[in-house]
Amino acid sequence: MQKKQKSRAQLGELSWLTEVKESVQPLTEQYPIWVRHGIVQTGPTIPHPERHPYCEFSTILEGRAVAYVGREDIERKAGDYFLAGPGVAHWYKGTQYPVRFAAVYFLPSVLIEMGPISDGIHLLRRFTARQTLADRLVRPPDNLEPRFKTAFQEIISEFDQKQIGHEIRLRTLLMEMLVQILRWEQQVGGDLKPSGSTTGWKPVEKALNYIQKHFDEAVYAKDLAAIAGVSQSRLKQLFSEHLGMPWSRYLQGYRLDRAAALLSQPGHSVLETALAVGFESVSHFNTIFRSIMGMPPREYAQRAAGKREELSLSKNERTSKGKKSR
Repeated sequence: MQKKQKSRAQLGELSWLTEVKESVQPLTEQYPIWVRHGIVQTGPTIPHPERHPYCEFSTILEGRAVAYVGREDIERKAGDYFLAGPGVAHWYKGTQYPVRFAAVYFLPSVLIEMGPISDGIHLLRRFTARQTLADRLVRPPDNLEPRFKTAFQEIISEFDQKQIGHEIRLRTLLMEMLVQILRWEQQVGGDLKPSGSTTGWKPVEKALNYIQKHFDEAVYAKDLAAIAGVSQSRLKQLFSEHLGMPWSRYLQGYRLDRAAALLSQPGHSVLETALAVGFESVSHFNTIFRSIMGMPPREYAQRAAGKREELSLSKNERTSKGKKSR
């Protein structure tokens, strides 16, 4: 399997680790896949160094950038694909502009629901296993690269246009690419052998399912461990091993994810949103939301309203132009 040669970041280049923030996308169990894409003419390709409670499958369609994960850095060029599981802090710095990028974020449940002993767990562990940055960066062979590029462009189109059936197409295109990667890696003898076992994953799966159903309630370590069928210390160890973060941070990210989704819609006040996602205090919600999102929830809601208005005006303009051309 063709891999990039990894390098160790210099001490002066590690300052980004102190600026890592939780990235929250408006994902829900009903809409578990989100796409972010754009073109950057200068500077970093993402607003700030980030980690998130999702899986990320991203690529550079044009240009070059340096990817940073922990103490490692590696060059990314057009056609490289990056796989990151929940809790992996990462950062990109462009080196050849413009940089056109696309990232698919999806909840682990997209793969978990396929079953812990089936293809789903194999795919998920490709993201969550402890691995080097070189293992996280995949450069498909020449026969797959055009198919991947076309698939990513179709993902962007489906996500932006949101035609009927787009959620099914997003899942299908994503799964097709992930399966192709795993099959290719097996063929060339580079199949990643993740740490952990199916037995160790089962308690995590039970805990995740409980969190997804009860995130809006008070969740305690002793109760979650009992649901998972393990001790509290073992549950902590398993979450760190399989998802790279404590269960409490996964829960917090899950709640903020739901909060961001609600605030992006009209008719949800900050107080209602805080209570709806499991926060008992609106002041605590404000503090946590601001520390991770970089702005208070009220401002986030106002920006979301502004974006909705822009999209509405843009749609009206397209409709008006269409009528005039007839």
